[in-house]
Amino acid sequence: MSVNPLRPLAYRNASDLKRAQAALMRWVSCVGHCYYLHKGDIGHRLFNGCYGYDKTDVFRYWMDDAGQVGAFALLYPHWESFDLQVAPSLFCSDSHADLIRYCEDQTLRLGGKYRKTIKKWVIEVCDCDQARQDFLAACGYSQSKHWFTLTRRQLDSFPDAALPPGFHFHAASAADVEALADVHNHSFTNKWNAESYGEVFRSPHLEYEIVVVAPDGRFAAFTNVWVDAVNRSLLFEPVGTHSDYRRRGLGKALMTYALKRMKAEHDLVCAYVCHEPADKNPASGALYASVGFQELHKIYEYVKPLT
Repeated sequence: MSVNPLRPLAYRNASDLKRAQAALMRWVSCVGHCYYLHKGDIGHRLFNGCYGYDKTDVFRYWMDDAGQVGAFALLYPHWESFDLQVAPSLFCSDSHADLIRYCEDQTLRLGGKYRKTIKKWVIEVCDCDQARQDFLAACGYSQSKHWFTLTRRQLDSFPDAALPPGFHFHAASAADVEALADVHNHSFTNKWNAESYGEVFRSPHLEYEIVVVAPDGRFAAFTNVWVDAVNRSLLFEPVGTHSDYRRRGLGKALMTYALKRMKAEHDLVCAYVCHEPADKNPASGALYASVGFQELHKIYEYVKPLT
């Protein structure tokens, strides 16, 4: 298999997202998750992480000789980073190296277009992926800091985790965007309003956003979950609790509810969630461990300075 790195296709509509997701799930079924993102990561990073960007700028994909997706990339000039996902047959090949150079050039170009400073390029690599570590070293990258930890949980049993009296679960809809913006802002960075988060919520990537509603009607916690039907897995991305409602067990109860519901509806066998290192965010790792998630891989930054 080969792809022409000089002939990328840009994002046009939801069919391009679905095409890339289908390819990714197929690749994961062949070789596992060690190199690959989860299917849910693609849309979340494109529509949420890259909110405000023209999607034709930040999403590229390449067709192979057989007319199937052979590679795709998400470009993040604001993070000085990109995700490049290639078919297993292209791993560590000359075509793979050419695609990395293409992504470097395009991320740098977008930095100029969107007025983002690019001083380096950053790629995330799992500690299980020695071949890719060696390959990236040959491409000029070197290991930097521990970035995230990927955890996994088998869905063969579930903890006991109930909501406090007066709280209940709710499947969010487009009518809830103002309350969703509020719970996102009070869980993480304050950057959303009803209009901007409404655009994200109505994007074609969204599958499930489940919330905990407090007795006063406010959204007290939320999570987005994404189903990989081919590999029978679930991804949580992200999980957040409103700053006014922490330390009440809402996150654990919400994740447990989502695990039970998604297993019943989709016959899943495992779930994944990432978290920051304990020295940066000790609460997230502790929450996921309480739900039964165990460390699978450490994810490191590999960095190439712009020279």
